[in-house]
Amino acid sequence: MIEETGKFKWHMRAEGEEQKEIPAFFANHSIPEGLARILMRRGIDTEEKLSHFLYDDLSNLSDPFLMKGMTEGVDRILEALKKREKIVVYGDYDVDGITSTSILYLCLKGMGGDVDYYIPRRETEGYGLNAKALAHLAEEGFTLLITVDCGISSADLIAKRPASLDIIVTDHHTPPETLPQCIAVINPHQKDCPYPYKELAGCGVAFMVSRALHLKKFGEDYTDNVELAALGTVADVVSLTGENRILVREGMKRFMTTRIRGLAALLRASGIVHEDTKAVTRADQVSFGLAPRLNAAGRIAHAKEGVELMTTTSMEEAEVLANRLCETNVTRQQIEREIYAEAQERIAELHIEKDMALVVDGKDWHPGVIGIVASRILETYHRPVLVLTVRDGVGKGSCRSIGAFNIYEALAAQKDLLLQYGGHKMAAGFSISEENIPEFRRRLNEYARARLTPEDCIPVLEVEESIPLDEVTIDFVHSLDLLEPCGADNPKPIFASTHAFVETARRIGADRRHFKCQLAGEKGLVDAIYWGVGDNDPCHAGDVVDLVFEPEVHEWYGEHVQLILKDMRQEENHLLTRDFLVDVYRKLMSILQNAPKPVREVHQLLVRKYGLDEIGLGTALAVFEELEIVSRYSRNGEDFYQKRLVQKKLDLLTSSIYRKHML
Repeated sequence: MIEETGKFKWHMRAEGEEQKEIPAFFANHSIPEGLARILMRRGIDTEEKLSHFLYDDLSNLSDPFLMKGMTEGVDRILEALKKREKIVVYGDYDVDGITSTSILYLCLKGMGGDVDYYIPRRETEGYGLNAKALAHLAEEGFTLLITVDCGISSADLIAKRPASLDIIVTDHHTPPETLPQCIAVINPHQKDCPYPYKELAGCGVAFMVSRALHLKKFGEDYTDNVELAALGTVADVVSLTGENRILVREGMKRFMTTRIRGLAALLRASGIVHEDTKAVTRADQVSFGLAPRLNAAGRIAHAKEGVELMTTTSMEEAEVLANRLCETNVTRQQIEREIYAEAQERIAELHIEKDMALVVDGKDWHPGVIGIVASRILETYHRPVLVLTVRDGVGKGSCRSIGAFNIYEALAAQKDLLLQYGGHKMAAGFSISEENIPEFRRRLNEYARARLTPEDCIPVLEVEESIPLDEVTIDFVHSLDLLEPCGADNPKPIFASTHAFVETARRIGADRRHFKCQLAGEKGLVDAIYWGVGDNDPCHAGDVVDLVFEPEVHEWYGEHVQLILKDMRQEENHLLTRDFLVDVYRKLMSILQNAPKPVREVHQLLVRKYGLDEIGLGTALAVFEELEIVSRYSRNGEDFYQKRLVQKKLDLLTSSIYRKHML
């Protein structure tokens, strides 16, 4: 079965800018026109901005002492170091928390500090500070606690801390009205904080604290462990502009030579780095390769394993820990798949497939993965999703939302039914008594129906521009590498192309979940891959399609362009007659009479010598392949046609392509 329309709305960023002139300064920096257009759409429209984008490094980071609270915090830390006080770094169980903890721990350890770290357990303690942990740490003799990636919302708890425990809060989350009363609060989002860049992740703030400590103590800047800042920044999906871009780009440059043994081991164990790897440059290698493995520890084991990995000095231990995290991630994936399948069954059981907001509950689902499951369900239905695991009469929920719906406000409107809640516009968490879940589901849907339209529930693809397939060259794709690291506010560009003819189309993969087709271009066939396409084939051989794709350079059989498909729409069918097919067949047999010929050469001969219509020709050849009049094989990366001996009388109507396109 073929979907006649795509799954997405396509928004063209380039709409209405056809006549926009490209400034000359781009050429001064060897920026090709196609890339220049993309950069201009991203606000890089002066040479100064371009220079910052291309060349800024760690020396361009702002003075860390511009951050409010930094002077007070650094002075107290240096005092603790001088007096050999016991210091504890208190982190979070996600990748940002793990890397933040590791950065500050390694910095303080390197400065001779008596330092340890503490990360709460997700299942039993939850996010952030808790009274029991603070009491325990005070009893252990710690006199200074430094939070990383948490603490800004813990004013009440910090007010009741043990008297012997001083606290410094470093965080990047939006501050509430009431701030903690403690030694210092270091967070660029504070209203009166003069630090110019506001979008740092928790690990970015921890890195700035490390810089400030070294500047104050030694009079020199600190650049160690920027690799960890890169890892945490990408994983936390913060803006990859400005100083975050500097941290990520400069940090990733060090991946191949890092002295952080745990990071080196994880790069190898994840398959990102192998014998012939020269550099790691793409942010998605971090977000899809490293981050899930570190996150897995916090989800189904204990996040301290991640900190142990990033702080060990033993290569042997690093390899053991890295392999263990990879195994934990495999377990996490299996648990996630099982819960996702159960959640889909529960959706069907409740008959809520058409609900405007999906509230899905299950017994004893692992709380560490329900957020990922919510994200997967959202990808399928593109509407707000709330997944709850129910245990001992209490449901703990994780929420994911779409741009048109503020999930935090939606929870706030039902707060009388909730035990607690928190979060932001796109993601949140809550807890609720089990008996209140049906009423919560009803009310939340009523709330969503009043604020969402069916149009809101169609996902949007932000497409850079529509370009002919023949312009998607190896050089063009390589030029896009200058955009890296790509992520939030600097996305990897995707493009559209129209009127593309499908030469071949087939399912691939052991489970046939993926789809591959070849599209005809003037310079030869272009491979296109659709990962996880679902049950419906997006096209057949002989179709004419419009498509949205991300281009990449594939190195199998030498460098060539490959398109990663995001969406596809069919154009009107090209109509075939029996006479046209007979004509093409005779001409084709004369070309293939003596020996197989390259597909590209056959096309060129039939179009240029005989004046055949390219689309009609392509459809006819697809019919002949289906009827096994000709066959196609590949040699050294090039496709060939060869004629086949036909033993029986052919019936055109046995061809599904002909039946679809016949006049």
